[in-house]
Amino acid sequence: METVATGIDILFLVTLLGTILGLIRPVIVLWFMHRFNRLTVLKYYGIPAILIYFIKLSLAHWT
Repeated sequence: METVATGIDILFLVTLLGTILGLIRPVIVLWFMHRFNRLTVLKYYGIPAILIYFIKLSLAHWT
């Protein structure tokens, strides 16, 4: 269970970093797309960051 929690923490940090970098300069994290804007960054990185954060909170109550 500890390994899963660590993996969730790493995923959360990666998506949070992607969100922050993408809000500063979207081309850094959306290099694979033809159009880059901050709204797309929030769709691809912000929503998963929020979902992973809620999963992280729910796992904290299980342990």
